[in-house]
Amino acid sequence: MALPIAVREQLLDPSGGAIAVDTDDDAYCFCRRLAFSHYENFPVASLVLGQWRDDVAAIYAFARLCDDVVDELPVSADRKLALLEMIEHWIGQPPLHHPIARAVARTIQRHHLPAEPFHRLLAAFRYDAAHKPFSDDAALRAYCQQSAAPIGELLLRLLGEWNERTAPYSDAFCSGLQVLNFWQDVWLDFNRGRWTFPLQWLPRSVEYPGEAVLDDNACLNAIVVHFDRLVGELLPSGTALYPQLRSRRLRVQVKATWESARIIWNACRRRALHVHYRPRLHWWNIPRIVIATLLG
Repeated sequence: MALPIAVREQLLDPSGGAIAVDTDDDAYCFCRRLAFSHYENFPVASLVLGQWRDDVAAIYAFARLCDDVVDELPVSADRKLALLEMIEHWIGQPPLHHPIARAVARTIQRHHLPAEPFHRLLAAFRYDAAHKPFSDDAALRAYCQQSAAPIGELLLRLLGEWNERTAPYSDAFCSGLQVLNFWQDVWLDFNRGRWTFPLQWLPRSVEYPGEAVLDDNACLNAIVVHFDRLVGELLPSGTALYPQLRSRRLRVQVKATWESARIIWNACRRRALHVHYRPRLHWWNIPRIVIATLLG
C-alpha cells in the first residue's frame, strides 16, 4: 500500500514540512501510525510490542519510506538513488524535526544499535531502484541478506537476542520470507518491470527482457518450482530459531510469523500457474495462527 502522496512529499523534505515534530514522543507516535497501518501478510511488527513498540515502529517506518521511494515514486532511477542517499545520511546526521529520522536516531542511540544493518537495507533499496535481474540463486540470496536479514537482526538486537546461535537461523528465516514475498507478488512485480526471479531459472532460449515469460507455461512452471524449492530451503529455519530464543514475546512472534508464512506458502502452491492471483491472509486464518502459536 503506497503512502498518500501528500505524506510522502512531506517525508522527503528533511525539515518534515507540515508533519515536523518537536519531541521524541511525537516522532514515535507518527511512526506507529505509519508502520502499523501497513498491510503485511506476515505479522512481523504486530506482536513484538510492549516496551519495544516505538522502536519497532521506527524501524518499519524507515523501511516503508524507502520502499515507497523505490516502488511508488514516479521519477527516474537516478532521482530515486539520490533520495535514498539523502535518507542514508539521516542515519548519522538526522534532521531534528523529521519524525522518522528523529525516531530512528533515538532508537539507535538508546539501544546501541549498529548503523550497518540500516546501510545494508539501503543497499537493497538501491538495487531495487536501479533494477537488474538476479543472475542465479546466489545473487538472490545475497540480495536477501541485504533486504530482509537486517530487519530480523535489528529486531533480535532490540531484545538482546542477536548472537552466534541465533544469527544464521534469523538470516535464513528472513531470507525465506523475502523469497516467499517475491513468489507471492511475482505477477505484480513483473508488470512493474521487475524480475524478482533469477535468470538461471529460465530456459536458455529466453532472453531478458521478455514480456511473455509469465505467459509461457513452461517458463512459469520452472519459476514456480524453483520458488518452492528455495522457500523450502530457507523458511523452515524459523523452527530452528524458535528454541534458541529466551524471550517469550519473541518466540511468540517467530511462531506466528512461521504459521502465517506457511499459509501463504501453501496458497502459492495451490494457485500453481495462476500467478495473477495474490494470496493474502484473511480473518478466518487468525484462529489457526493463534492456536498454532499458543501450542508452539
